[in-house]
Amino acid sequence: MINAGDPIESDTNPPSDFAPDASRGEPALEADFDESFLQRRSGVIRRPPPTKFGAIDIGTNSIHMIMVEITPEGDFRILGRDKEMVQLGKGGFQKHLLTPPAMDAGIAALTRFQKMARLKGIASLRAVATSAVREAHNGGDFVERARGELGLDVHVLSVEDEARLIYLAVRHAVKLGEEDDLICDIGGGSVEVIVGNARRPLVLFSSKLGGLRLAELFLQTDPPPLGEIKSMRRQIQKSLSPLEQRVGRRRFGRCICTSGSFECIARICQGRRGMQVSDGQVQMRVSRAELKALLSDLSGTSREQRLKIPGMDAKRVDTLIPAATTLMTIGRMFEVQIFEFCDMALREGLIIDHIAQSRAHLLARATWPDPRIRSVIQLAERCGYHRAHAEQVQRLALSLFDQLNPLHGLDRRYRELLGFACLLHDVGYLIGHSGHHKHSYYLIRNGGLQGFGDMEIELIANLARYHRKGKPRKSDYSYCHLDRQSRRAFKKLIPVLRLANALDRTHYSVVQSVVCRLLGDRVDLQVNSERDCELEVWTARREKEHFEREYGIAMKICPPGEESVKNGAE
Repeated sequence: MINAGDPIESDTNPPSDFAPDASRGEPALEADFDESFLQRRSGVIRRPPPTKFGAIDIGTNSIHMIMVEITPEGDFRILGRDKEMVQLGKGGFQKHLLTPPAMDAGIAALTRFQKMARLKGIASLRAVATSAVREAHNGGDFVERARGELGLDVHVLSVEDEARLIYLAVRHAVKLGEEDDLICDIGGGSVEVIVGNARRPLVLFSSKLGGLRLAELFLQTDPPPLGEIKSMRRQIQKSLSPLEQRVGRRRFGRCICTSGSFECIARICQGRRGMQVSDGQVQMRVSRAELKALLSDLSGTSREQRLKIPGMDAKRVDTLIPAATTLMTIGRMFEVQIFEFCDMALREGLIIDHIAQSRAHLLARATWPDPRIRSVIQLAERCGYHRAHAEQVQRLALSLFDQLNPLHGLDRRYRELLGFACLLHDVGYLIGHSGHHKHSYYLIRNGGLQGFGDMEIELIANLARYHRKGKPRKSDYSYCHLDRQSRRAFKKLIPVLRLANALDRTHYSVVQSVVCRLLGDRVDLQVNSERDCELEVWTARREKEHFEREYGIAMKICPPGEESVKNGAE
């Protein structure tokens, strides 16, 4: 038994490719994902396409596959389903071995499923195995065959994960409330019972009471005599007693059942009521009284007679008596009156679990469709960057880049790289304050940025490395990795970054805009702000020497209220 704990620009500048929205000096709201601060030149953010994902559940009785399309927001649409009644565990429960024919049939089914997934354009396929493979001494051989012959990695689930994934599927499909419900999945090799509500599972329980297992171990005669059925009932009661002790004497008004065995039981009961056998599109329920009557009738019939029952699945004809007996025992134990079918099970749980684990990535794709932007922001967030400051530096730097274009003559790809460097220039604080510019270089170089060339990453990292302190030397480890073209660009970009960083010295985004006037013998930089920005202007004046040295022209920093003179006179 497994017990679960708690759940599991300036105002006059053209818009930037990835510049923040004009903040007017106010930091952006962290939760504002609808208005991305990453604008596009066209003014339109394209919604990224959905991703495709497939899940394969390799069960003891059957192998299921589900293929879905997942939106960036985390919703999914089913593209297709398939199943094959392989009965992988058949003939191997006594010796805990998968038989060669069963393994061959399993690999054949996986081969077909894999081809189907490729035809559907499934980008990622996850396969998991449960009881049969988990318990078999040669289960590893099956896993190795799947990897060697198909290149498919099969993950063998623990009993805890199996029950947890079933719970996730039911919670997604069925309205659970604050009161606890009973959830049951009777597979071919094991039964999973979950007690849980809309918030979390309280008890996760697994026992070796699958229908195929019980049929093979106890029902040797057709029709089964009373002695065999009694022996099976005793084993079921014994195996479920730890669950009864854990849950206690509780009554559950309903039991939500997810297995194919229960679906077959529900369809048969529909037929016995005189109803048309459902195709699974309507809610199917079975009362305990109906289950009792059906079990009584099934137990006294031969295999041939059971095959003629409306709604009977020929592949489940041998396992239905054990499955119904286990379910009846659970119903009596907890005074269940209604058994309710849920058509989502472990395979859908895999989808929901995948979405939950990928939610940050999916949200990032929705917020930043461009993979380069997304990669930069994700690195910045991993390093705990000060977003408001990084965006303010980026906004001012890109404004300066655009206005100083007649002087530097760099193309727009360097504008983009400058913006990325602004966002990442302080990530080195993650390691330490002292020398954080050097730490920034290391983190950017080794941060796994996607969609960039090596020299692009090197240039971004160097811009961050030299955004403060002294100028680079040819012997510096970081600087010597830049090629000649990147060094020329670096020399023009680094003064812009240092000026922009200086103009947010207090990290309060007090500078609203900057205006550059090119006067022939100098550049006048007008700082506009409605708030006190004395420290920003003072710091920018200290940094202007880097600009003057690299650009070969004088610069005058003009604070708010001090207008520059267009003819160059002081």
